Amino acid sequence: MTPQVAEARQRLQQALGAGGLLEAPEDLAYYGSDRCRGGWPVAPSLVVLPRSIAEVQAVVRICAALGLPIVPSGGRTGLAGAATATSGEVILSLERLARVIAVDSAAATLRCEAGVTLQGVQEAAADAGLMYPVDYASKGSAQIGGSLATNAGGVKVIRYGLTRDWVLGMKVVVASGELLDLGGALVKNNTGYDLRQLFIGAEGTLGVIVEVTLRLCAPPADTLVAFVALPDDPAILALFARLRRSRLTLSAFECLDHGCVDRVREHRGAADPPFPEAHPRYVLVEVETPLADEATVEATRDRLMDVLADAQEAGEIDDAVLAGTPAQGRALWALREDISESLHRYTPFKADVALPVAEVAAFLGAFRPLVAARLPGIPALVFGHVGDGNLHLNLLRPPELALADFLARCHGFEDELFALVRDRRGSISAEHGIGLLKRDHLHYSRSAEEIAIMRGIKAVIDPAGIFNPGKIFPPAE
Repeated sequence: MTPQVAEARQRLQQALGAGGLLEAPEDLAYYGSDRCRGGWPVAPSLVVLPRSIAEVQAVVRICAALGLPIVPSGGRTGLAGAATATSGEVILSLERLARVIAVDSAAATLRCEAGVTLQGVQEAAADAGLMYPVDYASKGSAQIGGSLATNAGGVKVIRYGLTRDWVLGMKVVVASGELLDLGGALVKNNTGYDLRQLFIGAEGTLGVIVEVTLRLCAPPADTLVAFVALPDDPAILALFARLRRSRLTLSAFECLDHGCVDRVREHRGAADPPFPEAHPRYVLVEVETPLADEATVEATRDRLMDVLADAQEAGEIDDAVLAGTPAQGRALWALREDISESLHRYTPFKADVALPVAEVAAFLGAFRPLVAARLPGIPALVFGHVGDGNLHLNLLRPPELALADFLARCHGFEDELFALVRDRRGSISAEHGIGLLKRDHLHYSRSAEEIAIMRGIKAVIDPAGIFNPGKIFPPAE
């Protein structure tokens, strides 16, 4: 332990009291990284767990005075290494700032601390008869502060947009230890630069989000869920266009390969397949109904069935199953939402990319042969949110291939992959950010001028560079 860390340890213990500081090796390992396994070291010096905004401010002031860098930490469900400490940083966990402070039913807003999980936000909204519509599989672990820090999207962006679309205000602790109160519960606030948007998607590199005020909405009256089998990638876009032309309110349109279904069934213990025969591609469709009465639901169901029948007649789909009960709908959703968990055993290498929707099929048509040519023997599975062009590309480690060799081969493939994304006018990160994983490839999505401006913003707000150093930006030459 360096004298600097020893001094910090003493001062942080005094500021936070009993239980506010962790330093056991198992705690450092647990809090020291997110779900991304990029091959870099996990080496925080200390973990702090403040219980209030005032304690967060105290931590930041102590670390700033001693020149110790800070890695803000939420649920650590990210896949880009943004919540990983590699060089003795102090991990600042928000997990104890977990209060839902208020739900205003009349204004349809919710105010909470940053450590509340996404599921906690959703449940508090539901208790008031409202909905927070941002949704993704890791909602039970992902915290709302981290959701803002990565501008998370999820499965219903097509209907409800990104996280940033639902943020009215936030409180942020900056490098001086001061607390910025940005926006509050105001719907309109046209007073110059909207500083909230700088912190949303900044991956904790500008400050620590400690409190959030969110917009809520009325939940849909009802939903219908269909699982559809398709022959190929172009058919996915053809079905999407057909549904868009219909009078249906589409709230989700998720694609997945047959290999994803196989892994989910294997993970569950060989649950029954959705169809008697295997099909190359599948799409999960969710449609909202405007009213909950039986006649409206049946009319919406009939309309959806007509659209699917027309698609089958046109050769765009092979088969479809429509959930008849909420339980059946949840079971169909699980085929999509359980994919990530089912792939853990394969220590997958993941790429989260975004394409213009019109380019999705063409990109996949180039991606799959490129993997086969450059990474023979390594399976590639794809799933994602076609409605917003977000694809999750997964390369699975064969059991006979050592992890280090697997990662080396995958990292060696990244430049070709991201060049392919760039050539299709896409982004190398759709919703998990840049972190450590993609910082050396940022130039595939951002120009040198844009990167220089972002560095300038970082220098103004965090002049000493104490927040999440090494993330987003490649090392300066």
